[in-house]
Amino acid sequence: MKELKEFQDGMLWVMEESEGVLLVGITQGAIDACGTVNEVESSDAGDEYEAGDWIGEIRGKNSTLDIVAPFDLKVIEVNDQVVSTPSILEDDPTGDAWILRVERNG
Repeated sequence: MKELKEFQDGMLWVMEESEGVLLVGITQGAIDACGTVNEVESSDAGDEYEAGDWIGEIRGKNSTLDIVAPFDLKVIEVNDQVVSTPSILEDDPTGDAWILRVERNG
């Protein structure tokens, strides 16, 4: 597995998947803070954001985590499996349960 870089006080991870393409997900620490994950809301493919913009939200039993863009980016793909079955984040938050596939802008 490639190196994960953490952002947003250790709640968000980013991993380079291939040249210029990155995966974005949440860490085990974020899962622990949110509790049982009930819902995932995310940006749409094609949307562009600046660093610090809202790009998604994880709603859990204990709390809600807003996900913000760690850098300027364009969303390439949303992991529909995570959106339709949010509980898979609890099983493997740093593996196949990525939330967004993005390109860095700028």
